[in-house]
Amino acid sequence: MTDVRTYGCPSPDCSYTAGGSAELLEHVNTEHSGEYKREDWPDTPAGRAGRAEDDEE
Repeated sequence: MTDVRTYGCPSPDCSYTAGGSAELLEHVNTEHSGEYKREDWPDTPAGRAGRAEDDEE
């Protein structure tokens, strides 16, 4: 049995799930262009941890 890897959109208000990193990249570039400038981007565990570290400083 093989594991299927999916990638959730890092946008806080999007529930899109891609089947591969290239598909996710295309989605982000077309649907969320410039959104990376938001304070809550990306809404991923790593993004949230990075913001928490910034808040501690």
